[in-house]
Formats: sequence, C-alpha cells, structure tokens
Amino acid sequence: MVLTMTLELSISVVDTVMLGHYSASHLAAVGLASSLWLPVGCFLIGVTFGITPLVTRHLHGRQPKLVNLYMSQAVGLSVCLGVIASLITVFFLPHLAGMMAPPGETREVSMAYLRLFAPALPMLALMTSYKNLFEAAGRPVLPLLIASIGLILNVCFNYVLIFGHLGVTAMGARGAAIASCLSLYLSVLSFVIYDRFLNKRPLFTRLVWRYTRQFSILLGVGVPAGLAFAFEVGLFSSMTWLIASFGEVALGAGQVVMSYTSFLFTPMMAMSAVTAIVVAKAMSKEGVVGVRRRMRVIVMLGVGYVGLCFVLTQTFHAVIPYLYTNNQDVVVLAASILLISSCYQLPDMLQTVFTGALRGFRDTRSSMIAFGVSLFGLSMPLGYWLSHYSPWAKVLTVRGFYFGLAAGLSLLAVILIWRFRVVLSHYQGKRIASPREVA
Repeated sequence: MVLTMTLELSISVVDTVMLGHYSASHLAAVGLASSLWLPVGCFLIGVTFGITPLVTRHLHGRQPKLVNLYMSQAVGLSVCLGVIASLITVFFLPHLAGMMAPPGETREVSMAYLRLFAPALPMLALMTSYKNLFEAAGRPVLPLLIASIGLILNVCFNYVLIFGHLGVTAMGARGAAIASCLSLYLSVLSFVIYDRFLNKRPLFTRLVWRYTRQFSILLGVGVPAGLAFAFEVGLFSSMTWLIASFGEVALGAGQVVMSYTSFLFTPMMAMSAVTAIVVAKAMSKEGVVGVRRRMRVIVMLGVGYVGLCFVLTQTFHAVIPYLYTNNQDVVVLAASILLISSCYQLPDMLQTVFTGALRGFRDTRSSMIAFGVSLFGLSMPLGYWLSHYSPWAKVLTVRGFYFGLAAGLSLLAVILIWRFRVVLSHYQGKRIASPREVA
C-alpha cells in the first residue's frame, strides 16, 4: 500500500520535474492550478475513504455480498460528485486562477490546465474506490501493479505531449493535463476489466443500481473524512495562493517544495490507510488491547521513517531543488524552505497515523473539526502574520507561512492523539465479536 500510494503521487512529481525543465512559467502555472483543483480532488478521494473500514469489517465479518452495496454506493457517489467537481473546475476555478496570477503566460497556462484536467476528476474518485476495495480485502498487489503501469504511461505521455515528440506539437503544461487524464482513465479501465473478467475471486460482482443513488451510509462516514483531507490539502493550496503575491519565483519554489514534501508524505498517507484497516480488524477480533499493540508498532515505524526523511532533507536541501528546475532564484528559495519543512514532518506523521486510527473506529467527524481548527485557526493566521506584519517579515517573507504550518500541524497532532485516547477509553472492555455486530 505504501508503494502504491508513492507511485500514484509520483505522477505529480514527474509532471513537476518535466515541466520544471520545460519552462519556469509553466511550472508556476501548474503550481497555481494544482493548488486550486487539489482540495476538490482530495475531497473526492477522502469521501471514498469510508469504503475502507466498512469493507474491512464486512469481509472479516463474513458478509462479502454487502460489499456490492457499498461499492455501488461508491460508484454512484464518485460519478455524481466527480461531475460536479469537473463543472466547478471548468467554470469557476479558472476565474480564480485569473485573479491570482499576474497577467501573462502563467495566468493563461494555469486556466488552460484546469479546463483540460477537469474530466479526470470522476476517474480519480473511482480509481481510489477500487484501490481502497482491494487493499481492504488484503489484496494490495493489483493496485500496486496498476499504479506502476499508470506511472510509466504518464511518463510516456508527458514526454510526447509536453516536449513535442513523434510529430506532436509541444504543449507544455497543457500536455501534462492531458497525460494525467489519459493515465487515470486507463487505470480505472484496468481495475474494471480485471475484477469483472480476470479475477478468480471477484470482489465487486454486481452493480446494484438502486444503491448508486442511495449513498447516505457512505456519505456519513466519507464526507467528514473527505473534508478533513480537503482541509489539509487546502491549507497547502491556500499557502500557494498567498505566496502568489510574492511573484513567480516564490510560486515556483512553493511548487518544488510541495512536490517534494508531498512525495515524502505519501508513505505516511498509506500508513494512515493501513492503520484504518488494522484498527478495524483488531477491534473486531481482539478489542482495545490489540489496537494498542498495533498502534505502538505503527508509530515506531513512522518515527523511523520521518527521522530518515529529516536527515535526507537537511543533508541535501541545496541539491534537491535542482531535480525540479534549473532556475537559480527558485532553487535558492526552495532550498531554504526545505530546511523548515523537514522540521514539521514528525507532527505531520503523528496526525496522519491517528487520523487513520480514528477512521478505523469510523470516527471521522472529530478529525474534520480538528483539521479546521488547527490549520485554518492557527496555521494560516500565524503564517500570514509572520510573512507580512511580524518584526521578522522582511527576513522571512514566504518562509513565515511554513513556520505557521509547523505550529498548526503540531497542535493538530496533539488534538488527534487526545481524541484517540478518549475513543479507546470508550471502547475499553468491549469487543466486536459477531458478524451481525460488525455489520
């Protein structure tokens, strides 16, 4: 699961690297466009997170036929919300990009990128639903295989469409948007073909049309998770909007930092998904004692991982930006921000893992509230003050936003750990013992 999510996010990294070597203005344009569509896309992804604990409990409660009902809901929900998200991305977000970007190529390219990428959003939700289904069933190999093929296809499509090869006109960021769309559609098609025609033990055996319009159960679990995920990504996106006032160099540096830190964050996102599955299974079989034991192991693994990331980033902070761009001004600013970003990876890991643990208990609403309070109540106001009005504003400039982010993530980690302890105490001495109770 960690490898799968890393490969999926590598598509964004590949886009950033290839566009950084194509044009600095196209890199800045995609950074701005991504900051606008990512919160929308992450809400779609987060809504499908509700599939994981529900499917896990039904499969281990030996009620596999109920999986069809939840996947039918996921299909209906993905298509409905995906179409709405596509319309927002086509008709509303380009106007926001036009207001945020200075007149010129960056503005035009970011608006074009959003319109071309919009049709991919329903497929993003569907692909995540299928991935969550197979991972919750304990079959993570297929998602890994499809993610690998999708990454290879994306690299090939980018090479042809961004730089203009095989007789195709160079399209830059527009080509990257088309390449991402093609990769997502092919990934969903691969899941459907395998599960319907090649899988000897199919998971999603029948689309129940009635439940494609009745997805209230999935919404109840998924919407708070989707909002929490969108809040977190929205914070990074809103930082990009605020950074835009500092010019194209700051935008480019912000995109480099976001791409790199997102790549490091991906295994932690996968750990969150793993944690949700492990907690749901442990609670259904062993109770609170099993949950505590497994959480200790997951947190220790997370601490080891972020320690490695910290050493890597601190050691090579001046070299890493060159992987994305050759623009010297962008490289210098990005290198200084990377030093700051490496310091908030520990609280980021903790909040991610405990968000997954709470999702295993189907407690997603408290995470949503914690994200809103910590990130928008502390991170953004503090970061804005540090960058614009504090005594150190002239020295910090855009770096102030990242110090604010570190403070918000630390507060978020504390709140989620406290909430997890409260939930555990509520379940103390209880155990989900029978399939009927699991359902």
